[in-house]
This record gives sequence, C-alpha cells and structure tokens, in this order.
Amino acid sequence: MASAKTSVKNRAKTRSNVAPPSDKKRRKGKSAAHLTVTRPELLTQGDDNEFRKLVHDSLAFAARLVAIRDGYGSIMGITGPQYTILISIAHLNQSGDVSVSSVAEHLHLSGSFVTNEVGKLIQLGLVEKVQDTADRRRVLLTVSDAGWEKFKELAAIQSRVNDVHFGCLSREDFVTLRRIMSELVDCTDQALMLLRYLTAEPPQPKAGR
Repeated sequence: MASAKTSVKNRAKTRSNVAPPSDKKRRKGKSAAHLTVTRPELLTQGDDNEFRKLVHDSLAFAARLVAIRDGYGSIMGITGPQYTILISIAHLNQSGDVSVSSVAEHLHLSGSFVTNEVGKLIQLGLVEKVQDTADRRRVLLTVSDAGWEKFKELAAIQSRVNDVHFGCLSREDFVTLRRIMSELVDCTDQALMLLRYLTAEPPQPKAGR
C-alpha cells in the first residue's frame, strides 16, 4: 500500500517538473501547412493569428449587423432582407430609376431572390411597380406612401442605434472602412467562386456503349 502511494507521488512529481511548451515553441511547431492564409501581407511574423482574429471579429460584427437589420425589419412588420431591399429602393431612387436588376446588383443578390421579395413588398403595399415610359417592357420600382410612413416611424430609433453602432469610427475611419468594405465584397465574390470550383465534383466519364 505504501509503495503504491509512493508511486503515485513520484508520477505527480514527474509531471510537475515537465514545463509546458512555451509560446515560442508552439508557434515554431505550426508549419506552413497549418496556416489558414499564406500571403505575407496577411501574416504577422509568419503567423496567421492576427488574420484569424480579423476573421472572427468580422463574423461577430456581421452577426450583430444582421440582428440589428432584422430588428429594423421587425419594427416595420417585414423581414430583415425585405427591409434591406425596401431601403435600397428608396436610396437608389434618389439618383435615378430603380429596377429589380439594379437592386440585385446593388445588394449583390440574385435577381430571382429580389424579384420574389419585391413581390411580397408589393402585396404588403410598401412598393409600387411603374412601367418605364421609355421602355414599356421594363418595370420600375418605387416606395409607396405607406412604405415612407413606415420609414418615418422607424427613423427616430434607427438613427440613434446606428450612431451607437458606428460610434467608434472617426470620419477618416469611416471613409477608409467604406472603401475597404466595397473591395472586400469583390474579393469575397472571387473567393466564393474559387471555393466552388475547387470543391466541385469532377464530371463522371460517360459509360461506353
């Protein structure tokens, strides 16, 4: 019994004398094969930890942004995506005619999705369709009076929430972030296409006749 206790104590003592690997050793053990990115501009001393932090912060920000967007939609009695489409029609109308294709391009969404959601907004009386006088085959979109009333009801809450949401940004930060976000959307589109290409199943050879 005494020898068993001594053996346990010795093992515990041995474990306590083994020092945990240092941060330097852990970093050294991370080979290039384990990096989630390889561009030098995105690495810090050969490590991708800062890049991972950027990605994870971006995911956290995106989740909260969607939650706030959905909250605005809920106040107006519509879904989050419907709110985004409705406010996009309102803003695009300030600089010209608005069609389903222009909304889809502006929001980087498919035309079929926008068409479907616009149809629901029309049924709710928040969007109106107008025939283009220059091209009668083309249908233009406008926010209805009822839609503008919904925006007025939302405005007081929305401006306060947005001011807090982006309250950490200076004017210079805002201008820089605005430019970077547009560029990141384009880069992300390219990355998605590459992912789909790399993960697509190769075509199966046709069976011989």
